[in-house]
Amino acid sequence: MEEAVLALQEMKSLGISPSVEIYNSIIHGFAKKGKFDDALFSLNEMEEISLTPDGETYDGLIQAYGNYKMYDEIGICVKKMESDGCLLDHVTYNLLIQEFSRGGLLKRMERVYQTLLSKRMDLQHSTLVAMLEAYAKFGLLEKMEKVYGRVLNSKTPLKDDLVRKLAGVYIENYMFTRLDDLGLDLSSKTSRTDLVWCLRLLSHACLLSRKGMDSIIGEMEVAKVSWNITVANIILLAYLKMKDFKHLRILLSELPTHRVKPDIVTVGILFDANRNGFDGTGALNSWRRMGFLAKTVEMNTDPLVLTAFGKGHFLRSCEEIYSSLEPKAREKKIWTYQSLIDLVFKQPRLRGVARSQD
Repeated sequence: MEEAVLALQEMKSLGISPSVEIYNSIIHGFAKKGKFDDALFSLNEMEEISLTPDGETYDGLIQAYGNYKMYDEIGICVKKMESDGCLLDHVTYNLLIQEFSRGGLLKRMERVYQTLLSKRMDLQHSTLVAMLEAYAKFGLLEKMEKVYGRVLNSKTPLKDDLVRKLAGVYIENYMFTRLDDLGLDLSSKTSRTDLVWCLRLLSHACLLSRKGMDSIIGEMEVAKVSWNITVANIILLAYLKMKDFKHLRILLSELPTHRVKPDIVTVGILFDANRNGFDGTGALNSWRRMGFLAKTVEMNTDPLVLTAFGKGHFLRSCEEIYSSLEPKAREKKIWTYQSLIDLVFKQPRLRGVARSQD
């Protein structure tokens, strides 16, 4: 910016009149760095030499204010824009909706949205996505569904993080069938990704529908999709919820066949099943023989699975005990599955469960 300002001063000294575009570059450069006093000084200087700011001048300021969460300043900027006789166009309205959406200012967002519609201006796809994300963030199901329908019709691709937020709202409202719909919608826009299979399988697992899960697994086999730990843990959690210990034991023994390596969620499922009367000694001994328990703890399961089923007793105990340790103790120790299990079952309330695994 220092060099840009020097170049501007040199232009003036040579008698060259700077253009609106040059001043816009200076103003936006200062604004992006959060130097709004300098940006506004340049804006005033621009007006003093009879250069009229345009929509792009103010749009850059609005976007920068949004990045710094200075929403009152956005309002002041819009008022100045109007007082200067610079009409707000569809670019500015879309930008305002996006910035208010990201800031969680839903009433302001909706007011600007209604103004844009009343003026029959174009609504950008990125604006719809920003609104969808805002409604999902606050769990506003009906409004989220309405905007999602428009996004779906627009053929706009959605990022995985946003899809997970939508799924989280459906889970929170026990609308598990919508997870399958969401997965199908996603697959129509992209390929059948791991997230697609996760959503569809999770839909039937949350409903404890064995037939539904088998149907999705059958589709995966036809599509020649390999299992991952997310798929395995979804099915294991459904079996645990149904207390179907027969199939739980079978699937645990078949993980190597599917070339799936367990993670901390799988370990948690095993110990939670033990609390409900399952004998997991065979699986635990098998893991010990394979050297799995000596490996560093990993969590490779899609977070949506824990959103749907909860963390379970074992994982909650791990978090509780880990957070109680001194910071140095956490950092120095290399956490293996065995060391974490030992730490958890050193607690008096869990020793009985630990002895049953010896």
